[in-house]
Amino acid sequence: MAVKTKKKAQKRGNGLGGLRQLPSGKWQWRATVELPNGEKKRVVGTESTKSEAERAQSRVIADAARGQFAVMEKVTVEDYIRAWHALRKDSQAAKYTQGQACMIEVHIVPGLGKKRLATVTPRDLEAFYADLQHRDKRRPAMLGKPLGDSMKRSIHNILRQAFAEAVRHGDLIRNPVDVVRPRYTREAAQDDTVKAWTEEEAARFYAVARHDRRGVAFCFMLATGLRIGETLGLRWENVDLQTGRIYIREALVSLAGKAHRTTPKTARSRRSVPVGGDALAILKQQPDQVILDREAQGAHYVGSDSVFTTARGLPILPDNVYKLMRALCQAAEVPYRGTHVLRHSFISIQGQHGRPVEVISAHVGHARASFTQDRYRTVFDKEREALTLDLSTLIEGSKK
Repeated sequence: MAVKTKKKAQKRGNGLGGLRQLPSGKWQWRATVELPNGEKKRVVGTESTKSEAERAQSRVIADAARGQFAVMEKVTVEDYIRAWHALRKDSQAAKYTQGQACMIEVHIVPGLGKKRLATVTPRDLEAFYADLQHRDKRRPAMLGKPLGDSMKRSIHNILRQAFAEAVRHGDLIRNPVDVVRPRYTREAAQDDTVKAWTEEEAARFYAVARHDRRGVAFCFMLATGLRIGETLGLRWENVDLQTGRIYIREALVSLAGKAHRTTPKTARSRRSVPVGGDALAILKQQPDQVILDREAQGAHYVGSDSVFTTARGLPILPDNVYKLMRALCQAAEVPYRGTHVLRHSFISIQGQHGRPVEVISAHVGHARASFTQDRYRTVFDKEREALTLDLSTLIEGSKK
């Protein structure tokens, strides 16, 4: 009777791992792969049969060799992007973080959330961008209509940053967002809406708002180019009336209807701003206004260290100024374009008067002068007058 000899296990090469049958009857495979960041990772999986385990093992090894291995194979976009955002929220401006959270929950999670992070392709993103639409139930007239290009760009930037971090950590091989971006709509390409007032319109608004108790804050914004959160968040400790300089160190935003102080919008937003002319006069008049308010309100006066306040001395909530803005625009007979028109107008009028765009950009706290030029600088019709080249005068001159 022949004696059965135990078959010697086949020795496998480096990185090929091994196979073994578990007590349950299933087969476990193992492999060692190198991640894009140079780290070595031990990968283990279980399959029902030996042949399936061998195929799974070979697939992982081949993917790693082609640079297509994903560590987070089963993690969904929903799980990853929520965790990614939770880690970033304390290092960003509160209003910006709130806006990101809203876009993640309203658009990204419903559209891409169930997909596995490692399987999202550029084609998936193209379909997602094309299908984006308004979902804010507070604006029923807009429900179901295509989302604006600005919002699409913001959503695209969130995805690009989140996927880029997964690539940096070695969780993904490549960023699918790098090769696709939202397409501009025909309506956006044809949009010729003017975002700034002319110098004459700005002067009419300034004259009306200057005599309003709270409207002086708008005048200050128009004269300095500050954002509304920077203006309403300005505190006396960051104002030097002697030198005529203010220091932008924080911004006031409305979160769930309550005032919240946060960091400026971007790193460049943290800056000092020289103030002169009537803007400085506005600052110097505010302490006198506090005395008048305190006398008028009596025991109801609360007070605060904010420069621009309500009659009770409390900070003015950014969400509470739009009704007043509309009324002042109507009184001045200028088009209402929200409060950001003040910043747009400051930049455009300064450009009209020949101020270099890089100087304006640094003053208003933009990261790049190109952003100021492309997004904020309105070229007025008045600037384009008399630009027709009259070459006939040169021709006549050459004949003499």
